[in-house]
This record gives sequence, structure tokens and C-alpha cells, in this order.
Amino acid sequence: MLFRSFWMLSVSFKPIDEPFAIPARLWPNEPTLTNYANAFRPEFWRQLLNSTIVSVATILVSITAGLLAAYSISRFRMRGLKTLLILFIVAQMFPVSTMIIPIFQLVNGLDLLNTYTALIGAYITITLPVAIWMLYAFVNNVPRDMEEAAMVDGATRLQAFLRVVVPVVGPGIAATAVWIAVVTWQEFIFALALTTSQDMRTVSVGMSDFIGQFGIRYGELMSTSVLISIPVIALFLVLQRHFVAGLMAGSAKG
Repeated sequence: MLFRSFWMLSVSFKPIDEPFAIPARLWPNEPTLTNYANAFRPEFWRQLLNSTIVSVATILVSITAGLLAAYSISRFRMRGLKTLLILFIVAQMFPVSTMIIPIFQLVNGLDLLNTYTALIGAYITITLPVAIWMLYAFVNNVPRDMEEAAMVDGATRLQAFLRVVVPVVGPGIAATAVWIAVVTWQEFIFALALTTSQDMRTVSVGMSDFIGQFGIRYGELMSTSVLISIPVIALFLVLQRHFVAGLMAGSAKG
């Protein structure tokens, strides 16, 4: 896994003819920044902005809705809630290719092509079910006594949820947010099908510009890959402590 990342970094610094050199070199003899200069084209910044807006919005909506749904399933005793939770996972068994046509028809019928709403809505369909499952494991581990004690002191159920449950499941929220960020940042099929304007392209679709009919510009493709990997790596490093704590907390009950 590390070697693939190293090779991506190496090719990003190689001149245009060196990626095909025989024998292959692990590191270029004469590193160049030309590929990075070409990657910083005007449309790249627009694509970076689009991906950021869509990813952040998807995280906020999926975390908020997923946390409320997970809390409801964990705390309220209503018939069908557990079945609904199972259906969320069953929905994830279908590949994205089976959903793209009906979602495209829906988006096109609502005249939402080339909008952030279309992309965010499509991404929520694939992130929200898993987010509910992930957050359910954390919420279900929070002792009910903590909420009951808060409500005895005069807090409403909503206040007990916001002031007791949400802070306790913070590591789970961080872990879920990182997962959603990775999924939405690298998603390609929805971003390609639901956007036809260059102004609405995301970074994952923008990378395909370096793959032409008669050749692939490997240096620029790899330099762009390095650049768009930085935000996700930075997010993971910032939330790393919470992310690991969340995984550990979700692996055991109590």
C-alpha cells in the first residue's frame, strides 16, 4: 500500500518521458515541478471548491440525520425499527451502477442537473445508511442512566440528547465523518453522470481530463492525485485520535 503511494509521488516528479524508462527508476534522476505547475490550472481550483462544498454538506447532513435516526432506533421501542435498520444495510448490497439510472432520471425530472443539490442528494443515498449503522453502535453503548439523570434534573429529551449523548459519541461522529469524507471525495460515477458543465465537475472527474484518446499524461495525472489526497490525509491526521478511539469504542459494548 505504501509503495503505491510512493510510486504515485515518484511519477508526479518525473519528466514526461521518464515514466516509461527501462529499467524503471524508483525516483527520477532529474525531478521536476512541471507536472504540478500544469496541475494548478484554473479549472482545478473550481473542481476543488466543488468537491469541498459537496463533501462538507454531505458530512453535515449524513451525520445529523444519521445520529437522530440511530438514537431513535436505539431508544424508542417501535415495531419495525430493527427491520428498517437491516434494510439500510441491504440497500448497500446494490452497486452504484444499479442506482445511477433512476437517480439520474429523478434529478433530470426535477431539473437539478449541474447543481450541488443533485450531487449532495446522490451522495447521501450511499453514505446515510452506513452512517446510521456506525452511529447506532456508538449510541447503543451510551448508558440510558446518563440521559435519565439529566432528565430528572429538568432537561428535556432533546437537551439530554444534545448535552449527554452527542458529546459521549464524539469519537463515533469523528470516525463516521472521516469515512463519509473519503467516500464522497473520491466518488466518480455520480459526479460524472450528474454534471455536464465544467464548472460543476469535482476533482475525481477532473482527473479524467488527463486520460485522452491517444495517450495518458501520467505525470500530471499523478501530481493531481497527490494534490487531492492532501485534504483527506490532513482530515485524518486532525481526527486521528478520535477516529481510533471511535473504532475501539465501537468494537466492544459497555
